[in-house]
Amino acid sequence: MVKHTGGDGIGRGLRCGVALLGLAALTACSPTERFHGYVPGEAALSSLSLGEDRASVVEKIGQPTTTGALGENTFYYVRSVFRHYGFLAPEEVSRDVVAISFTPAGGVSNIETFDLSDGRIVPLTRRVTEDTVADGTFLRQLAGAAGNFDPSALINDE
Repeated sequence: MVKHTGGDGIGRGLRCGVALLGLAALTACSPTERFHGYVPGEAALSSLSLGEDRASVVEKIGQPTTTGALGENTFYYVRSVFRHYGFLAPEEVSRDVVAISFTPAGGVSNIETFDLSDGRIVPLTRRVTEDTVADGTFLRQLAGAAGNFDPSALINDE
């Protein structure tokens, strides 16, 4: 007679557990893509004509993602694709921008498309106004200003 000690069951369970952990680790490291925004397709853009008003543009291709900073003379449609690798920071792999410019009268004047290669890095500067107050407590400023009071400024000689 052969006696079984149960060692095979533990070894098999351990191997299955290690295999499941390996699969989970591989799945966690696989890239995922997230899509943000909306850009109308070529067919929708070709349906637009120069001189068309804003309302008809919105009706044909939808609301813009944003408008121009200095008014509503430009509609911007923006779509970005970000790739995520596990716990690492997301990376932007694609960006499409459609800019539709309008004349002051409100008609379409230009349609432009841009992608990630057309972008440029804009350096941000931090401008900080220097603090000219020597001692920042409110009570010290109030006490210091008390000596600068001129009562003759309250008397109206007219």
